[in-house]
Amino acid sequence: MWRKKFIIALSSIADKPGDTAEEKRQHSFLIYIGVLMSLGGLAWGSIALYSGLPFQAMIPIGYGVVTFFNFLYLYITKDFQRAQGLQIFLSLMLPFLFQLSLGGFVSSGAQIIWSIIAILGAFTFKQNRSIIVWFVLYLVLVALSGLLDKPIQSLNLVEVPEYISILFFTINISAVSFIIFTLFYYFVGSERKYRDSLEVNLENLKIAQNQLVEAEKMSALGGLVAGVAHEVNTPLGISITAASIFKHKIEELEKSIKANSLSKVELDEFVVDIKDADEILMKNLDRAALLVKNFKKISVDQSSEKLGEFELNSYLEEIVSTFNSELRHHDVTLEFQLSKEPIRMHSYPGAISQIIINLLQNAVFHAFEEGEDAKIILKTEIANSHAIISCVDNGKGVSKEVASKIFEPFVTTKRNNGGTGLGLNITYNLVTQHLGGTIHLDTKVAQGASFVLNIPCSIRQKNSSDSEHKQVYEI
Repeated sequence: MWRKKFIIALSSIADKPGDTAEEKRQHSFLIYIGVLMSLGGLAWGSIALYSGLPFQAMIPIGYGVVTFFNFLYLYITKDFQRAQGLQIFLSLMLPFLFQLSLGGFVSSGAQIIWSIIAILGAFTFKQNRSIIVWFVLYLVLVALSGLLDKPIQSLNLVEVPEYISILFFTINISAVSFIIFTLFYYFVGSERKYRDSLEVNLENLKIAQNQLVEAEKMSALGGLVAGVAHEVNTPLGISITAASIFKHKIEELEKSIKANSLSKVELDEFVVDIKDADEILMKNLDRAALLVKNFKKISVDQSSEKLGEFELNSYLEEIVSTFNSELRHHDVTLEFQLSKEPIRMHSYPGAISQIIINLLQNAVFHAFEEGEDAKIILKTEIANSHAIISCVDNGKGVSKEVASKIFEPFVTTKRNNGGTGLGLNITYNLVTQHLGGTIHLDTKVAQGASFVLNIPCSIRQKNSSDSEHKQVYEI
């Protein structure tokens, strides 16, 4: 138990609050390499001392001492980048220098093979270019080892018997293979744990995202309900007033009849008043019925993913009619610039209605400051069997920083005022995944923001497996 705690504590000496799991894994990897090579250096230093080679023994033992102080520096400063470079350099040069001190490549049993561990340590660098540099340096040292082998042997610094060289080869290959196996065994297992953890977190994130998306959709629908209720309230109020006029005039007529005082003039006035009240009543009841009809159609469309035949221009007018109260509440004028020719669609009306409502809500919520002459323009045109819809406002526009990631989830400038940053992401997914089109923010407009949609006028029916198993609103 204490060994495990010690290993965990040692592997985390470079960790700082806020480090990612990947960064912590890189820290652990480098520290394990330094520890294992230090143990190897201690073993080789002991062998050298036992063999009466104190000078040669200083090199591997010195590696362990420098590694200790390097890790101590790392623990105190958390300067991983500097400690990382020094440790890899030491791990690369130690075998080369130790090999030279033992009489060359053959005599030392290819001691340079230990430098492979330094290459593994180089993978803790975040940039591939750094890894390549260290690998090239390793190849250079291997080449130098071969070139210098004969000259070093001719100096007769150390005379190593052939059987000892073979023993060195065996020890080096076995030890390095064991270290590499140990490192990869541990870190592959660690990688598997991280992957399993990531899969669980990803699944939880998907659930949370779907809940947020549903909440966003319900919020939009709730705003639509409130707007339609406000819109319907006006014609119903006028209709109630007209009905009260009916009642009042009929009561007056009834009194005149009972008193036998009804004159032709009174009867003519009654007819005129009743006709006027009837016209007002019918006009406002028709308006209320149309609003309810449009709202019902839009709300049903938004909850349905069925293909339908419809004319785009008139459908946009129906959508906007359910949003008028929201526009008036924020003192925003909406103007239509629709194509002269009808645009026949074979598409998903529910997706289009949600897209338009999201774009209008985005403009109303984000584009304008108080006191501005706020205006939104909805444009349509047809080109190459594609409908092009533009939602343009004359507001304050979008900063370059936000524009570059405006369709990403959770990007909002009104987080403290209730913004979730999901509206445009949902819109993007609906346009690209559900309708097979494109949407972009036109940054060339002189003022405000312009969202341009390009969607095919006719799309094929999706497979049942697609519609059942693919979540088109998924982030």
